[in-house]
Amino acid sequence: MALKQLAIKTAQFIRQKPIDALLMLLFAIVIIKLSSLYFSVNADDGNWEQFKSEHSCKLLTTETGTRRLSWECDDKKEYYRWRQQR
Repeated sequence: MALKQLAIKTAQFIRQKPIDALLMLLFAIVIIKLSSLYFSVNADDGNWEQFKSEHSCKLLTTETGTRRLSWECDDKKEYYRWRQQR
């Protein structure tokens, strides 16, 4: 019975305030997407040292030595390891 009443109240809210309902739905979708991005990030860089040695990664620097935030590996890709710059 409670579920039926909730469905009725939800339908009434959507009919009375369609813009508000649309904004709430959009907000919920954004929150879910941001949560999925947050939890899919690999925060553990524990295997970076092994990857770096297996792929012959070299630290990229400029002529002045100021740019030290990226690594170039044998696959010709540039990797940014922010956590390594402690």
